[in-house]
Amino acid sequence: MNEQEKQRFGGVERLHGKDGFTRLQNAHVCVIGVGGVGSWAVEALARSGVGEITLIDADDVCVTNINRQIHAITETIGQEKISAMANRIQSINPDCKVHQKPAFFMQSTAEKLLETHYDFVIDAIDSLKHKALLISLCKEKNINIITVGGAGG
Repeated sequence: MNEQEKQRFGGVERLHGKDGFTRLQNAHVCVIGVGGVGSWAVEALARSGVGEITLIDADDVCVTNINRQIHAITETIGQEKISAMANRIQSINPDCKVHQKPAFFMQSTAEKLLETHYDFVIDAIDSLKHKALLISLCKEKNINIITVGGAGG
């Protein structure tokens, strides 16, 4: 770990140990749904030193997101959520590789969006039908999945 990484992520390494932190740096995590739940998950991943993050969402930031989404501020209104979040990740961890996929996860896009190897997928999708599809496909493909939900959006 270089000096800048020590300053940014020394606490994470002390918490998880050198091997644990190395696993985070080498991990590729995909977050599907970058809104009220997903944006906070992405923020935590970036601040934990995760080395590669794929963001999947086709929505734009709007003023009504400001009360609950971390990337939603006056300056990002109208931007793609994945773009606003990617900029935030780079400000936190410039070494993180960020991939942006402007799409909604649904039957017609599912296979294409899951063709990349991910160590983990975080499901922050609003639709129960699409959550069930994602969980089923991740299980079928032996992809680790964390599913979460929220209310109020």
